[in-house]
Amino acid sequence: MAAPRRREKTSTGGLADAGALVRDRRLQLGLTQLDLAELAGVGVSSVRGLEAGRESVTLVIALAVLEALGLGLGVGPRPSLRSARDVLLLEPR
Repeated sequence: MAAPRRREKTSTGGLADAGALVRDRRLQLGLTQLDLAELAGVGVSSVRGLEAGRESVTLVIALAVLEALGLGLGVGPRPSLRSARDVLLLEPR
């Protein structure tokens, strides 16, 4: 009897949102998942995983896919609730 197949963890929120952006950009460029995988030098399963928001996709693969799509990754501090309130207070009433 074969061992049960382990289900890969899929994220909600940030990774899922990033995956949707990757998919949207790929479709905007008229590329298939296979086309993108070849351009990025990664496997098509990696592209599928990234678009699905799977947590197993490495940063190296994600960066290669983003590069192939002409996208970049920005890193910075998360906005705090206080800074969000400050922005709201600065807007005209």
